[in-house]
Amino acid sequence: MPDDRPGAAPDDTTHHVSEETVRHYREQGFVRVPGVLSRKEVDHLLAAAQRELDQAEKVTWDRPDGRVMDWVPHVDRRSGDLRALALHPRVTAIAERLAGVPLRMFKSELLRKAISGSAPTPLHADAPAIPFSGRPVGLTAWVALTDVPVERGCMTFIPGSHLVPHERDPSPTERSDPFGCPRNLIWEPRVTVPLRAGDCTFHHERVLHLAGRNETAQLRVSLATVYMDAESVFEPSALVPDDLGGMLPGQPLDDDRLFPLIGAAR
Repeated sequence: MPDDRPGAAPDDTTHHVSEETVRHYREQGFVRVPGVLSRKEVDHLLAAAQRELDQAEKVTWDRPDGRVMDWVPHVDRRSGDLRALALHPRVTAIAERLAGVPLRMFKSELLRKAISGSAPTPLHADAPAIPFSGRPVGLTAWVALTDVPVERGCMTFIPGSHLVPHERDPSPTERSDPFGCPRNLIWEPRVTVPLRAGDCTFHHERVLHLAGRNETAQLRVSLATVYMDAESVFEPSALVPDDLGGMLPGQPLDDDRLFPLIGAAR
């Protein structure tokens, strides 16, 4: 996998992304970019994240085998530091380079996977849970604020699954379940991607991915920011049928306060 370590000083706002990295992302649906944040930035942002996790109301995801994780939704609307990370020039420049079109931020969530005993994050794609439509270029920047080795619940991807129709089991129960592996992809190889704090993965809205349990004594903390085509419009999804505060289907998501342009488009 490409390893685009930054050649610039840590406080520079640019980050080189090679043609090979762009090609890998578009073919495989994900890419790891190490060293996007400096150690100093990680320390500052992790402290901000811990304050929000201590104070903010959180959403929890529980399954029969335990708690998958909890998270602070729309944390960019609460924390100036974490909004700055969601709109970080290095992160957003990489996102737009990979997508190849102008992007807006849709949402940013602060994620926490608990210590010793958390449940795995089931296999899924993000697209069913994001209520917008536009060019199929949406992606998530997943920024590690702690080290995330395999034992702490790093992500695993099915390469190329964003380009393949996801054939579900014909039974109504299976067809309505967004989790579980589509029958045509069951035997495809999977790639597991451990991260150091300050590394990022970028993954396409339709690529299938999962995360393991946190089997360590340290929390797994990350910021996941979803970016969308700058020309996207609201389209209620099966998993998120709400109206985003009164929006009508087909209405442009062009509120620069809620859905700011990123990168070169700002």
